[in-house]
Amino acid sequence: MEINTDPTPEKKYKGFNETFKLCAFSLAFAFLYPNRTTAIKRCVIITAIVTFCGGQLFWFITYTFKCLYTLDIYNFARNMTLAVVLVLFFIKTYYVIYATSKFAPLLDKISEDLLEANNLEEEFQKLYDDHIKIARVGEISWLVIPTFMSALFPIYAGALMTIESIQTDDYERRMVHDMELLFVEDIQSETPFFQCMFAYNCVQCVVLVPNYCGFDGSFCIATTHLRLKLKLLTLKVEKAFKNSRSRHELRMKMNEAIRDHQDAYDFYVQLQNVYGPWLFAVFLLTSFMISFNLYQIYLLQRIDPKYTSFGVVGVLHIFLPCYYASELTKTSEETPMDLYVVEWETWADNEVTKLLIFMITRAQKEMIVTGMGLVV
Repeated sequence: MEINTDPTPEKKYKGFNETFKLCAFSLAFAFLYPNRTTAIKRCVIITAIVTFCGGQLFWFITYTFKCLYTLDIYNFARNMTLAVVLVLFFIKTYYVIYATSKFAPLLDKISEDLLEANNLEEEFQKLYDDHIKIARVGEISWLVIPTFMSALFPIYAGALMTIESIQTDDYERRMVHDMELLFVEDIQSETPFFQCMFAYNCVQCVVLVPNYCGFDGSFCIATTHLRLKLKLLTLKVEKAFKNSRSRHELRMKMNEAIRDHQDAYDFYVQLQNVYGPWLFAVFLLTSFMISFNLYQIYLLQRIDPKYTSFGVVGVLHIFLPCYYASELTKTSEETPMDLYVVEWETWADNEVTKLLIFMITRAQKEMIVTGMGLVV
């Protein structure tokens, strides 16, 4: 007797963690991955990391207030540009931990739908492939943008010092973010204090990056997944009218499609509940950051590469969520028409027609993602 030793064929579609590895890794690295059993532990660890960076926060805050008190408007605007990033970091970190009970089911649902795709026909899987690619663009964008921005500050300072050290022995020592350090102004440019501070600042840049890569990237993935659910729904209805062999089979498939439609709306509510407060904070704080950047350019009467790049990133920070949210709204607006153009006339079944009318009517409600009422 021949024994089949072939291993079980590997599944084409896997869960969220394996499909979107960069996002999952960033969430885990930033202690934001929604594990319900470790919420308190993650909160304690993040608080410990923030405490470790407390010295820099103290110097940053005192220098910012000094600039305001002495009416050093340029350096105040420069500091406020970074302050927005720090405030958003704190808001996002503790909000995501607080929202673990809402965030975890969202990722679980994405994983469940991805695994279910292994049992679907090729035409449905083609939709999955297309939308996974779109989601990965957002995932990679949110990896590249924060990494570039965090690396720019130490690289820019290091490059300038390297060039100047080649030209002269008496070169200016530049910090990752230039400012006066209270109580140590006299030694902040001396060895070894300067080198230790530079390394200390680089650690803080590393701490910031995964926070912006993970949760922001997951928004692009979640909105794209909802678009996928709507497209799968309309394709399922279309195939039901084309391929059903009896009225009973058609009615069963339409009932299943209605359940899928309700599932899509439930996912939309989940998405709005998880990302709404974050979107509000992003729009509000990033608008301040862009304003301070423009004011810096006005005061300098020239473009500073570091902070101009920060302004561009601020624009992208608003643009990317808006783009993915607007694409979701566009798909939801197309859904009623996609349902209407199916071959419903060929069956002349009043019960099925009523079900389709119900779905079309329900689909008239646009899926608009808002930030606490602020429309994207």
